[in-house]
Amino acid sequence: MKQLISLLLVTLFAFAWSQDDIIAANSTDYFGDTTLAMPEGDMVDTSMYAKEGPYTIGFINWSTANSWTVQIVNEVQHEASLYPEIEEFITVSSEGDANTQISQIEDMVARGVDAILLIPVAPDAIVPAMEEAMEAGIPIIVFAAKANTEAGTGYVTYLQADELQFGRKQGDWLMEQLGCTGNLIVLNGVTGISTSDARRQGLLDAIAACPDGGTNVKILAEEDASWAYDQGKQATERMLAAYPEIDGVWSQGGAMTQGAIEAFEAAGRELVPMTGEDNNGFLLDWQERVPNGFKAMAASEPTWQSRVALQAALRILQGQSVAPFYALQVPTIYEEDVANYVRPEYSDAYWTNSKLPKEAADALYLNP
Repeated sequence: MKQLISLLLVTLFAFAWSQDDIIAANSTDYFGDTTLAMPEGDMVDTSMYAKEGPYTIGFINWSTANSWTVQIVNEVQHEASLYPEIEEFITVSSEGDANTQISQIEDMVARGVDAILLIPVAPDAIVPAMEEAMEAGIPIIVFAAKANTEAGTGYVTYLQADELQFGRKQGDWLMEQLGCTGNLIVLNGVTGISTSDARRQGLLDAIAACPDGGTNVKILAEEDASWAYDQGKQATERMLAAYPEIDGVWSQGGAMTQGAIEAFEAAGRELVPMTGEDNNGFLLDWQERVPNGFKAMAASEPTWQSRVALQAALRILQGQSVAPFYALQVPTIYEEDVANYVRPEYSDAYWTNSKLPKEAADALYLNP
């Protein structure tokens, strides 16, 4: 994973899939600004998967434990509804359990789906099931997290935001705020999932890049909080109780940061600089506290990547070539532009880097 990300950082090439080939006419508005990055290497020949529709496509989500994973389902289900050639779109969730996900992959194979979209729960445990599905002639499109197998063996293509860059942008900002000195607490997603691990490594790289090598920065404690509000709040409460001097919070998820803000305030502690993600609840809380001097930033992992994964599946089923890996851009939100992203009319659960059309977003997220 580290080698792949390092290669991408050095040799990114701007790339956009031909909308004439894979995008439904009425979905252009949602993907007009989708930019992918392609590493060096040969495009993958997918002619062996080409077939006539209608198609049955399965999506195996890693969990629905947080609002981001729920929104990616909303995004891809809406996208699927735009393609008459998709006869059935099956969505299941593994709820963080590798054995469940293995069974779901096997069930998709038994049902004879034409393609599988997959967010891996565990990088190693599910690999045999993935490779068996590919051997059965069912292409797998991996996104949002990595599995430790190779393109052509365990999947056809894999797409994800550059998670190392995600964590590094957050870490660089936090080091700037603290002058490379101070005590941090860390809120991770789920240790062992490539997304979480790469983001955390980005933080460590940012600390190491300090002029003194980060010797004056101390990580007091870190906990996994599954990118969820309630777990983020509870983890922060525990760390606040244990440490009287906390200078910054590095959180790799917006809902977790929202929980951290509430934990600080409930404990009567002054807010410190915090990183987050483009979760509407966090952005609302951040914007409200800007006049009081609260400092924050947000990186973004787009919820619309599930739409791109579906488009990749359709491209493969049409026999069109794909690259083995696509890296999505990591937009960042700073204090001067938070007002351009926050959506006060929507619930906290909304993620602002979305391609849901207004009518769909209103139906799902509009406050009563």
